[in-house]
Amino acid sequence: MHHLKKLSPFFAFLIFGGIAVLLWQNQNRHERELVLRHTETSAEQIRIRMEGLMNARMASLESMAERWVERVPPDFSQTRFLDFAEMFYSHYPGFTGINWIDPTGVVRWVFPENSNERVIDTPIFKPQNFRVQKKFHILHTDQSIVTPCMELIQGGLGYNTFLPLVYSGKIQGYLNGVFQVKRIVDICLAKDIFMDFRVRLYEADRLIYTNEQQSDGNPGKKGLRILREVQFPGKMWKLDLVPKAVIYPSGMAWKVSILIFGLVVSATLSLLLHLLLERMQMYRQARDQALQEVSERKRTEKALIENEKKLEAALAELAEKNTELETFVYTVSHDLKTPIVTIEGFIGALREDFGDQIDENAEKYLNYMSDASRRMEILINDLLYLSRIGRLPERKIEFSFDNLMKKVLKMLQPYIDESGVVLTVEKGLPLIYGEMERLSQVMENLLSNAVKYIGKENPAPRIDVGAIEQGGQKVFFVRDNGIGIDKHYHQKIFEIFQRLPAGKKIGEGTGVGLTIVKRIVEHHGGKIWLESELGKGTTFFFTLKDKET
Repeated sequence: MHHLKKLSPFFAFLIFGGIAVLLWQNQNRHERELVLRHTETSAEQIRIRMEGLMNARMASLESMAERWVERVPPDFSQTRFLDFAEMFYSHYPGFTGINWIDPTGVVRWVFPENSNERVIDTPIFKPQNFRVQKKFHILHTDQSIVTPCMELIQGGLGYNTFLPLVYSGKIQGYLNGVFQVKRIVDICLAKDIFMDFRVRLYEADRLIYTNEQQSDGNPGKKGLRILREVQFPGKMWKLDLVPKAVIYPSGMAWKVSILIFGLVVSATLSLLLHLLLERMQMYRQARDQALQEVSERKRTEKALIENEKKLEAALAELAEKNTELETFVYTVSHDLKTPIVTIEGFIGALREDFGDQIDENAEKYLNYMSDASRRMEILINDLLYLSRIGRLPERKIEFSFDNLMKKVLKMLQPYIDESGVVLTVEKGLPLIYGEMERLSQVMENLLSNAVKYIGKENPAPRIDVGAIEQGGQKVFFVRDNGIGIDKHYHQKIFEIFQRLPAGKKIGEGTGVGLTIVKRIVEHHGGKIWLESELGKGTTFFFTLKDKET
């Protein structure tokens, strides 16, 4: 018995040491369970996000293909394609490119051009990918095609989708959506995922993405990994998620617990029990929070889909209203011009049939009527031109301002010479970028206004055209030494139908010219303003946006 009593501390040590080992093992199991649940939840979140994103992008491509061929009469222009592509590219992040392929399989139009310009005028597949082209029979098929992942011309691994554009039973071309795997992953995954897990994506046993780095070391412990299948139209990827060492709880807690257990048994037991319950509570909270986040994310995705449908409907309605407005403008202009032509015709008929009976007063009235009808026609043409700015854009090019002035002066020189104005144009004006016809209209209007308001009693009428540098930006100007403009009218003259009192006395103009000038300059990304005082002349300044990169 005495020897047994001596051995009691040893037995007690064995018993409590065994209890400590059992509790430690149980603690490790719970810690592993927490990591496992966290990994499973993260894998499920990644799957939901990637499937939701790609389903929405494929649906948006199908919507774009349907809208491309549904217009009556059909419009398969590059401008319309680029408008659609820009709208979907900006509203649905995830695309590397949206391209149009002609029926022969050659890429013709791309968006955005700055990252897809290398694929313009290239066939769908290069010769080394002929096996893929033959397998999928992309040409002359009315079925949507999704290619396997491969090296993209734009760079990185990715894949292409091809949607045939069928109109009246004939293929008009193919809508090509380009997706880069890394771009998709970057959009779908939060930053903490990359910090906590090693992420791998496989397509048919081929590794198409990984965030592994040499500095990661051994990312996982005890072979813990979660596999999930990510499925969306035309694709099935395998997600391999392995937790990194950083998310595993530190081992110092159980070591301190064992030390306290050896010194104070009851305190150690209470502490271990407390830690166990605390860990279990943390696990429950993490699980409940993850489930709540998944449910909330599903509701958000559902609301997003509904909002996308509403937006598509609103865009369709807006396009229809714009078409109706365009038709209305042309119809009204035609209807307004018809009575003007009729008035001019009857005035001519009166002069031709009753010329010998028309006295001086009657001839004056006929002249008033003829002048009024011509002014009405000019006003209608100005309003039509104003409505087309920005709605019917021309092709923008880079050209010399000197060439622009030569073109404008070729038309206005007789009018300038007749008025006796001395026009001076600076040499070596810079290059500009824009629509040449529109910018010609700007200079024509500004020069015509300068000549008109130069003043008949001006002993030395003069107009200067040139450019200066302000804040690193090119500023063009048209300066005259005419009658000047009161500060009260500096902003009003750019409003439609607003004319200076002096202009009303002169009796020329429609009050639309400077409105057209302002609209064209703003359409080119610039602004226009003036500096003037009564009797001291007027200077109009305007800027233009530099060439787009």
